[in-house]
Amino acid sequence: MFCPKCKYEYVEGVKECPDCQVALVEELPPEPELEYVDLVTVLKSENPAVIMIAKSILEGAGIRYFAKGERLQDLFALGRFGSGFNPLLGPVEIRVSRDDKEMAEELLKDLK
Repeated sequence: MFCPKCKYEYVEGVKECPDCQVALVEELPPEPELEYVDLVTVLKSENPAVIMIAKSILEGAGIRYFAKGERLQDLFALGRFGSGFNPLLGPVEIRVSRDDKEMAEELLKDLK
């Protein structure tokens, strides 16, 4: 018996995961296969507001993206200073699949 949430295996007879409080299943579903995606940068910005707007536009269009460096901006002691970005890491880069590049650039053209 397996917990579908934490994937821990339990002995026969246990019906619920004591940690997750969910019903156990006979077997876990297969893991999804990883997909390689060639990412390209469509926007670089030092402004957190521009990054949020760009992400919202891409989400609205159904375009998957990766915001490179976004979560690292406040990691180091220097923070963002007045520039809006950490000088050690540079601006945040919005990256999309090469297949979505043209559409993403068109949608984000007014933010550059």
